[in-house]
Amino acid sequence: MNKFYIFLFYFVLSFFSCMGFFYKLTPNQKNDFFLLNDVKRTYLVHYPKNWNGLPIPMLVALHGRFGTGISMMKQTKLNELADAKGFIVIFPDGYKRSWADGRGSSPADENSINDVVFIESIVKRMVAEGSVNPSSVFLVGHSNGGFMAQRLAVEKPELWKGVMSVAAQLSVFLLKSKHKYKTIPVSMGIMAGTADPLVPYSGGYVRDGKEILSVTDSILRWKEWSGCNDSVQRNTKEFQEENDVIRIDFERFDSCEENKVVELIRLNGLGHSWPGETPMIPFINQGKTTKVIDGSMLVWEFMESLK
Repeated sequence: MNKFYIFLFYFVLSFFSCMGFFYKLTPNQKNDFFLLNDVKRTYLVHYPKNWNGLPIPMLVALHGRFGTGISMMKQTKLNELADAKGFIVIFPDGYKRSWADGRGSSPADENSINDVVFIESIVKRMVAEGSVNPSSVFLVGHSNGGFMAQRLAVEKPELWKGVMSVAAQLSVFLLKSKHKYKTIPVSMGIMAGTADPLVPYSGGYVRDGKEILSVTDSILRWKEWSGCNDSVQRNTKEFQEENDVIRIDFERFDSCEENKVVELIRLNGLGHSWPGETPMIPFINQGKTTKVIDGSMLVWEFMESLK
């Protein structure tokens, strides 16, 4: 019994450490917040090392369900990539570790939290302070954060040069609500594992949400909304991991209105985890993981490819 409690203690300590409760900011980071409808909404800003203070690109990174901004940073290491590539990265905190992506079952949705206004406010503040080039603002989200990223792409397309959704596709909610918003082409990428046990690649129902489209149908919708023709560039990369070969298929529509791009990054045989991460919620089966694929680099390569 004593061994059990010792194990439990270290498990809880490790879990809360992963969630960022004991994180100490570096000199090139700051915490900030908004008070929206009497709710304090927080986020972390990571400025790249050796930045000269001139306006540069910015990436907003939305964590998955049960995550935090700091856990997203630890999960993706986008802060390290930002240092190497020279962009600002924002790690917002969802309401009770969730986003109001519109599917209806997250704490944020249930409490009518307006996450669209929250994320838009961060972007506008960062542009107003002179740190960010407003024509180079990008968005990525994982899982619940990926569904939220697509909601922001539908409702606020003018904010983003590019959007990437990882382990999430279009929800039926977004499909039904799309007619309320003017269609502005937006560059959209979806990165998804074909063996995701939580968000089915073929569509259907998600445990913590309602009905979703398949990844293929989601890509076709974004292709339609961004005015792309049927011309597609296909490419495949293979990675050796121990005794296994992992194949990534790229399908890119780049003949779209206003030079926009829609791209599918298909992770064959992989599950729900961010590629390259160590899963931070060990009690949930997320399917097959990989250490040889850098999901953050794939995200930024997509962003950098946009005109």
